[in-house]
Amino acid sequence: MENTAIATPSSDDDLLDLEPSFPEHETGRRRALDYLGYAPCPVRAELRRRFHARCRAMNPAPQWYMAGGCHGDDIYDGLWQTTEAGELPGLISDTGFGDFNRPAFVRRWLDDDKTFARIAAGDELRPEFREAGLVDPQGFHRVYGANLEIILVDLNRLGDRPTPRNWADVLHPRFRRDVIVSGSPESIHESILFGLYRDHGEKALAALGANVRNFMHPAEMAKTAGSSNPRGAALYLLPGFFSASCPHRENTRVVWPEEGAYLTPQYILRRRDARPESDLFANYLCGGEWAAHLAKIGFAPSRAGSPPLPGRLRWVGWDFVRHHDIEAMSTMLNAAFARGYSA
Repeated sequence: MENTAIATPSSDDDLLDLEPSFPEHETGRRRALDYLGYAPCPVRAELRRRFHARCRAMNPAPQWYMAGGCHGDDIYDGLWQTTEAGELPGLISDTGFGDFNRPAFVRRWLDDDKTFARIAAGDELRPEFREAGLVDPQGFHRVYGANLEIILVDLNRLGDRPTPRNWADVLHPRFRRDVIVSGSPESIHESILFGLYRDHGEKALAALGANVRNFMHPAEMAKTAGSSNPRGAALYLLPGFFSASCPHRENTRVVWPEEGAYLTPQYILRRRDARPESDLFANYLCGGEWAAHLAKIGFAPSRAGSPPLPGRLRWVGWDFVRHHDIEAMSTMLNAAFARGYSA
């Protein structure tokens, strides 16, 4: 059970300021959980606080865990390898091509059609998500949001070159050594990696590598675009969440690619025999309050009626994820990118 030694705050606002404390940090042992949560770094702390505020008022409290930070130790790393159904949480939330989409996990726990429930998308899903293939045809993954990759253009550095209209334009030799991405020469963000591969093949990763000048965290990209920083470039590929914080608006332009913004889906998996306590987390993630927060900060909520998006969404699809060894393919595609970068 979550540590309840913290004094009860006097208001809901005080509750939202509190960070949860979990017994795993003291015992070093896993628990049987109603919910195991993974979320994108920019929203993880906020989501932890919101769940903490709700769970503190419940007796008994749901059993849940969400690691803090983005790259720290997590006692539930490797849980996807378990062969014991009893070790699996009632509800899992994850993003992108994570561990719970590895072939071994899918074969053992999804293909058996006995452990996890098929969750209908229902009428609450906005049409852009349906058109992008974010409805799992097998019904296991319920997508509640997406992190979107867009193009931020530095107009001064662009010069007389045409503004890119789509992802293929970013690969053109006119932008050689004039693009900035996150990651490293050995590994770039998965949504761009697999999106370019699906649309343009392995050669697209080599072409992107040849055009990359520097690697930056997206927050640094937002600060650098439109500035006189000598490390800058004409084009930045970054999440929409970060592009909104760019202080040099007069010198930059956000481009939403014509074929759609590449994305990383945020989704839930629910066990058939999950306790009712798991529904607290599922309903909140898929509900209106969290959807409004995601939209406000630059993510795309899946909920129908959310603020309109500037353009289409682009994703490889659940069949692609299910029928490929994503880890092996990632190694291959990152190697192609590295070859282009070092050429």
